[in-house]
Amino acid sequence: MRTAGDYLIRAGVPLPDVEERLPHVDPGTVPVRAAGRAFRATWAKGIVAVAMPWAIYVHPETLARPADELARLIVHELVHIEQWRREGGVGHLRQYVGDYLQGRRSRKGHWDSYRDIGLEVEARRIADEIIDR
Repeated sequence: MRTAGDYLIRAGVPLPDVEERLPHVDPGTVPVRAAGRAFRATWAKGIVAVAMPWAIYVHPETLARPADELARLIVHELVHIEQWRREGGVGHLRQYVGDYLQGRRSRKGHWDSYRDIGLEVEARRIADEIIDR
């Protein structure tokens, strides 16, 4: 089983940079798994990966891409694991769903509401900062 750390090392991403930004996550201990069909059926259209507190699940077609193409996605999902651990499950869910519903109440569409979720904004920003160094 490959870990997030394995993918990042293969992509040339320095693990100390990731560990410094994500103090509650050790990339070498986070499994990256192909998401099964039943699990993927619960995902919104267009989603290619989901982080759970214990692992990152990636669509098999996405997982087959070269490690350097996956690096930003892996870091993004590691940020979500950091958020889970930092906020706690209830806090994470409250913020995630609350931000999404706020966007929908303000008449934004699904994808705009999703992109504006504070936790998603943070995950994109940190992934960009680490990968684009």
